[in-house]
Amino acid sequence: MESKAGKRTVFLTAHTVILVNQGVKLLHFSGHTLEVGPSQAVLLKKGIYVMAEYLEEGVGFEALLLFLPVRLLKALPLPTGCKRPPADAPPYLLLPADELVQGFKAQLRRYFDHPPLALDHLMPLKQQELLLLLGAGHHRQQVADFVAEALSTAPGDLDFLVRAHLLQPVTVADLAQLSNRSLASFKRDFQRQYQCPPRQWLNQQRLAHARLLLQNGHRRVAEVAEECGFENTSYFIRIFKRQYGHTPQDLRAKTTID
Repeated sequence: MESKAGKRTVFLTAHTVILVNQGVKLLHFSGHTLEVGPSQAVLLKKGIYVMAEYLEEGVGFEALLLFLPVRLLKALPLPTGCKRPPADAPPYLLLPADELVQGFKAQLRRYFDHPPLALDHLMPLKQQELLLLLGAGHHRQQVADFVAEALSTAPGDLDFLVRAHLLQPVTVADLAQLSNRSLASFKRDFQRQYQCPPRQWLNQQRLAHARLLLQNGHRRVAEVAEECGFENTSYFIRIFKRQYGHTPQDLRAKTTID
């Protein structure tokens, strides 16, 4: 359960359902931001996301995150004939939280205050119940398609994946997991497609973007480093100098003079 507001990058290693009790959950994607309030629920594929919360005056924030293990998804009685969405489809499914889902949220919320003795056995049943409630009526096929994609073990589109996560603090191992590949297979496929090892290519692309930001803005070097996926500013400065022959500060000073 989440109860504190703040913007952060989150790596979801499992597909997830997000239910908001109070406030608004913000999910930032390339080109748009998804707002999720108490009247909605969102199914979110495993991945790396930038999340934040919006709070109205006098209203707190609270959300429930339920992670969906593969064995649970396989057990769902869903329609056949499901289709995989295109590679560039949004990694989420936004659904209305009707009266039954609202009742589910209220009951699940009470478990955090008064945990039942058999909670470990009860939670898989509650996760399955929620998915069946969300997939009732008109949304049954949409939920079935989402689950079919979640259960797929086919390797994901490499170019779309790396570009979607390019400026996030993601490791090569993270990308391999998200693409449904072993680390060795990911490195081999990446080398074949880009004629370059993945870490080298990622750093080159991130540094090029950082250089553009430094030449056309006034943000601090540490802020630029973080925005381009570098969690360690010293490391960023070191490889920036190795790539371009001068430090970010030197580039900023030269750009200011020119």
